[in-house]
Amino acid sequence: MKTIISKIRITAFLLMTIILSQKVFANAAQPGIWNAGGTVYTMLYPEDASTFKKVQMQQEHIYIQLYKGFAVVKGTYIFKNTSNEVLKFKMGYPVNGIYSGGENDLNQIILDSLSQFKIKANNRWLPLFNENLSEYNEDYDNINAFSDNWKVWEMQFTPNEIQKVAVYFIVNTNEAIVRKGYNIEKRNAFIYLLESGSVWKDNIEKGNFYIQLMEGLTPKEVQGISDGFGFKFNTLHQIFSGEKHNFSPTPKDNLIVNYSKYNENFSFEKKVDQANEWFTKIDQMSQLPFETLIFSDIELGNPYKVENTLEGALPGLLTLFVIFAPFIIGLILVSILIWAIVKWIRLKKK
Repeated sequence: MKTIISKIRITAFLLMTIILSQKVFANAAQPGIWNAGGTVYTMLYPEDASTFKKVQMQQEHIYIQLYKGFAVVKGTYIFKNTSNEVLKFKMGYPVNGIYSGGENDLNQIILDSLSQFKIKANNRWLPLFNENLSEYNEDYDNINAFSDNWKVWEMQFTPNEIQKVAVYFIVNTNEAIVRKGYNIEKRNAFIYLLESGSVWKDNIEKGNFYIQLMEGLTPKEVQGISDGFGFKFNTLHQIFSGEKHNFSPTPKDNLIVNYSKYNENFSFEKKVDQANEWFTKIDQMSQLPFETLIFSDIELGNPYKVENTLEGALPGLLTLFVIFAPFIIGLILVSILIWAIVKWIRLKKK
């Protein structure tokens, strides 16, 4: 009888081990942040590849204002033509599509939320024009374009010229999903893909990144921000400040902010109609004397973190049950059979 009880205990132990070990099994759903607002506007035209590698991005200063449901971005860049040639090349981004970047964690951006995009070089606004570029939709491994329509602009440099370039745009951050396995949270998320800057010649010498919380947002509502920037916080202006030096961006350098709750009543179109107001505010932010502001250390969370829930664990448990059910059922049947045989033998002896 002790032998039977021991076998039953072993069976129960195996069942518990299988259930508790479900975390170590690979999930069918890739972890990461899906459908976030952000930018991938530095798309490289294949025929201009040699030209791009002659232009160095010496500095970039990125200003981001986060609102509940959207983000406003201003980027200023210092570019240098490192050659003795006149350089002319086009840049652009697909009007509709999805960009998927990152390594272990997916960073997926909806491109059609990049609205009111405008760019100027040396204080002169550059014209944007549409091109039907079906052939280019197949040239970028990370982009799934939904149409042939691209927004395009042209850059031109004289020999050894240094230019200051500025871009402005608004993105919808309210449609993001943060996913880890089968656990999902709908939140606001913003992604700035620095990895697209690796097409430039040499390393980027310096990058400054400023994130300002707007519309009453507080640091407590920020779920997490990418590490690697050394972010500190200024309470007076509610601004995170981080920087990078001498870097050639890879997916691990992408700037990711996970913040605020999903708002089902949010209208991105209404916010876009106020573009001039948002751009005025971010211009004012970019003119702050950052070098004189006091920034303090602040604890930053993981932007990819998702709370584990029973609902999220259920698909994994069901998958494990399907895999191990035959073994479990067989083990139980064998245990019952052994118990019945032992019981029958004992009764027969009496």
